[in-house]
Order: sequence, then structure tokens, then C-alpha cells
Amino acid sequence: MPAGAQLFVGTSGFSYSGWRGSFYPKGLKAKDMLGYYAGRLRTVEVNTTFYRTQPEDVVAGWVAAVPADFRFAVKAHRRITHNRRMPNLEEALRILAMEAAGFGERLGPVLFQFPPTAPFDESRLRRIAPLLPSHWRVAFQFRHRSWHTPQVADLIERMGAALVHGDGEKEPGPLGRGPFIYLRLRRETYSSQRLTAWSRRIIGYLEAGRDVYVYFKHEQLGPVYAERLAARVRTSFRVPAAPAL
Repeated sequence: MPAGAQLFVGTSGFSYSGWRGSFYPKGLKAKDMLGYYAGRLRTVEVNTTFYRTQPEDVVAGWVAAVPADFRFAVKAHRRITHNRRMPNLEEALRILAMEAAGFGERLGPVLFQFPPTAPFDESRLRRIAPLLPSHWRVAFQFRHRSWHTPQVADLIERMGAALVHGDGEKEPGPLGRGPFIYLRLRRETYSSQRLTAWSRRIIGYLEAGRDVYVYFKHEQLGPVYAERLAARVRTSFRVPAAPAL
């Protein structure tokens, strides 16, 4: 595997009381969940940023709870992705940039997830693209089928961004497009055979020198599937495991 290609596997969110007794110890306090999570997985997709901007002290607390090689994928606020007119776009992206800056070196991809009701509109991308900080790793997920064309994929890659593939969703989107890979594995269950199939595909991306970010659903087995998938890839390649805290 080329030097620098890394695998980050985790879940969408981490603060779930239903995980106690399966992933988290039964008596684990909510304030200690992220630190425990980061001792076993290398990334988390932060969805709370989609609903509201997080206070600086909250983000600082998250950053302090994880090791240096942990990565947060941050979902852009719905005011950007779920309003077709995108009013006050410059201000919305300025606020998002300030929020993302709080993650420092632990910032992973910034996810722009468009709703299933939003059909193809190239002008939206052309308005967003000039406002994106150059150091961001940007991923777009389009859930209306009109976006799922080779032309859109080419446009996204020319922006230096990645296209999200949502396995198990009604409109999963193209697979393997972008300078890095962003996978959202949304099925309720993942058999051993399916996890092995995904691990082989991921190994191919790593061999090509592309970092891979994978996020399972937050249901009770989500973190279990994440650990299993990461372990399957590690049996073939020396990708880092989450360090013990």
C-alpha cells in the first residue's frame, strides 16, 4: 500500500445510551463515551452540526477527548444544503468554517449532504465551490438520481472533492469517485460475506493511494460492524488501529 494511504472507520455519531452493554461498558458515563469510542475506532461523523452550530467549548472538549490521529467528519448545516436558494450562503459558510477550524488537525472531511427532494442544479455547486477553504477535504452526497451522472462526478472531482456512496440507500450514488473515498454504510445488517466484500474493495482504494472514510449507521451493531470491517482490512495491510487511551 502506498505510504500515506489511511483507513478511518467509525459510525455516524457516538453518544448513544443504547450502546451500553454491547459496545460501551454498562456503567460508562455520557461524558466519557467519546474517549472510550476513540480508543477503539479512528473517526466519527458528527451530525449535530447539521442541525445547529456547536459552541466552541463543546468542540474543544471533543478534540481533547481523542488522540492526535483521530478524525471528525463534520456535516454542513442544513441551511446550506436543504434550502435551494441558499440565502446568506457566504455567512453560512463563514460560520461553518469557524466551527470546523475548532477541530484543528483532527478535522476530517466536511460533508455536504443534499436531500432526496433536491434535483440537479449545477448553479448550487458553482456558488459553493469558491467559498470552500482550500485545505478542506470536501465530500458531497446527492440523494436525487438526477445528480448521479458521469458529468456531475467529473465536476465534483475537478473541484477536488469526493462523491459519497450511500450503501443501502434508495439512491446510493456513484462509487469510487474522488481523491479520497467516503462511504456511508446504511444497511441494518452486514453479513460476514458483505463485510469481506467491502474490505476487498477498500483495500483496492488503499492500494491506489486514496484514504478511505467509512461510517456505519448508529444502530446498536454499528460500532461492532465498524470494528469488524477495520479488522478485516488490517489482516491484509498494516493500517493503524485506534490507539488505546
